[in-house]
Amino acid sequence: MKVSLQSLAISLILMGSTRAQEYQEDYQDYADDHAQQDNLYSNYAASHDEAAPAKKSGGGGFLKTAAITGAGWAIGAKIHTARTMRKMKTKHMKDQKNLYSQYYNDVYKLQEQNAELAYVMEQYKEAIESVQTGMENDKMQREFDEFKQPDVDGDDRISRAEFAMYVKNYLSNYPGMTEADYPKFEDFDHDGDGYIGFQEYAQQMALTVQQAEKDKAKKLN
Repeated sequence: MKVSLQSLAISLILMGSTRAQEYQEDYQDYADDHAQQDNLYSNYAASHDEAAPAKKSGGGGFLKTAAITGAGWAIGAKIHTARTMRKMKTKHMKDQKNLYSQYYNDVYKLQEQNAELAYVMEQYKEAIESVQTGMENDKMQREFDEFKQPDVDGDDRISRAEFAMYVKNYLSNYPGMTEADYPKFEDFDHDGDGYIGFQEYAQQMALTVQQAEKDKAKKLN
């Protein structure tokens, strides 16, 4: 088996040598027949080598142009972004200013309304107080007029004699009433000085009215 492989290998080597020799002879013929074409090819190759730097230089110009274009695009994008940001900022500031103006206007109007409302309420309060004061003054005036009726001598106080005369005349106008139905002199003379002043008279009349209302409520119950 080993001998056969060696023989096969030797045969292949011999065949390869023969074929290589044939190729060398063929190549020599090709070289002789096409020498002129080889010269033309050499000239073409030389011219191609001379043109190669120009192409390389052209490639560099393309890269340079591309770099400049890219840089210009980046700068343009940055400028456009900056303009857009400025416009947005300006619009935001304008909207914020309008919002603040509207807010202050609303607050000012609300303050004016509150001031007007407070003024109206104060006017109502004064009017009510004025009415109440007027009513109290009217009531006091009526009481003072009643107080002055027994004051015959006009000294703004009622003596015991003046009080007795007044009760007698009063009861004569109301036959159904007796002296027991009318307060006594001592009920009015709170300080016991023998005279009834207007303050004593008003206080006693208020107590008399309250008592009358209580008695009326008891009867209704």
